[in-house]
Amino acid sequence: MRHQSKNQIEIDGEKLSKDVISILAGEEEAEDLNEEWVPVAKAIEEPEKLPFLLSDIKELESTEELRLALVRVHINAQINMKKDMDYYKRQLFVAKTIEVLLYGNLMLKPLRKKKKKKNNG
Repeated sequence: MRHQSKNQIEIDGEKLSKDVISILAGEEEAEDLNEEWVPVAKAIEEPEKLPFLLSDIKELESTEELRLALVRVHINAQINMKKDMDYYKRQLFVAKTIEVLLYGNLMLKPLRKKKKKKNNG
């Protein structure tokens, strides 16, 4: 069942922000989301709920479509980090945690800084 308000859409009894739905769906102004992804959307929207949603998230099928949705969350969080650093850092943590939980690793690995070689001579 879907019900809309100005900035939220209700899916399966959960009110989710249109922004989170759009990022996960990969479409601007998206108004629908795979109902199975509701626990992921809830965790992205309210990162402090992740510990309570892990069992539901772990049951999800590890599709390429879901992985790309998580990568979109990574990218969006990095782009918007300066707007609200705390919120987007927590969102990034949630997306990375879910990706590792479902896929065993991250598609977008952090860049490693090259170590400077010491000149012994």
